[in-house]
Amino acid sequence: MKAKSLYSLLLSGVIALSVAGCSSSSVKRNADQEFPLEVTTSAPAFIFPISLHGVPGDSAEVGLAISSGAVAEYGTSVISGQQLYSVVGNLSWTLGENMRRQASLDKLEMTGSAEKYAIELDKKMKTLTSKLKASGVLTNKDYNFKYVIVLHVDSSGGMNIPMMTNVTAFGGVMDMETRKIVSYIEKDLTLSQDAILAQMPIEMNKIIAELLDKPEDA
Repeated sequence: MKAKSLYSLLLSGVIALSVAGCSSSSVKRNADQEFPLEVTTSAPAFIFPISLHGVPGDSAEVGLAISSGAVAEYGTSVISGQQLYSVVGNLSWTLGENMRRQASLDKLEMTGSAEKYAIELDKKMKTLTSKLKASGVLTNKDYNFKYVIVLHVDSSGGMNIPMMTNVTAFGGVMDMETRKIVSYIEKDLTLSQDAILAQMPIEMNKIIAELLDKPEDA
């Protein structure tokens, strides 16, 4: 039984790595912002709880895998709030959609009809930050996040392949001080239903890296 479980785990990892390349992304960065974004253990970025629409498997388990993957990749310089999803519900979808609309208009700031969602994000971040301080995740009681990574994952079209699911991840990094979108991404992913717990952390870490890092042609 143990050998079979180990084989299944290894197979899932191989599948995840092989399909991780089956993705395409579009990134926009605010011209007024310097990259890479400065995130450190003393000034970490925050991953806002992600809604995982259309992603195979148990959302709580997938969310936990994403959080664990972020810790493994970024340590304490990027803090995931996925465990606090119940506090914010589906807000990542609303925020993501408004960031998507603003980016499509080349307006990398939450103004106009999008402003109320930036205000809502600010309110929720106060609650989330308070909970992180109370639980000891944040030890600096005076710290407030400057950069918040807001992502939403939704089902998408494309060619149907057995045991594979197509989704689109979209969203970006908000500067909480200016309410500007400092970077935005839209990425199509093909997920293996049998390797979702191994693949999603890999894909999310790639997206976070693209949002935080300096453009390749810079």
